[in-house]
Amino acid sequence: MPDTIPAGTRGTLVTFTVIRKAPAAFAADGVYAVAVVDLAGGRRVIGRVEPFEPAPPLGAPVKLARWARETPVFTPA
Repeated sequence: MPDTIPAGTRGTLVTFTVIRKAPAAFAADGVYAVAVVDLAGGRRVIGRVEPFEPAPPLGAPVKLARWARETPVFTPA
């Protein structure tokens, strides 16, 4: 999927949840937030959002900043 959504793609934060106790495969990541983002053009994707403290408002504009382990990472736009 990393090559199908280019960095800089914009979207809207639909919802997110903070993972404070990660499963073993992600234990090294510490605390992180998993987000649902509606991309411009109608696609909905699951990725991460950074920073998540303070909590971003739902409906906030975001952009794809980078890929981490084949996971899109969004930041405020």
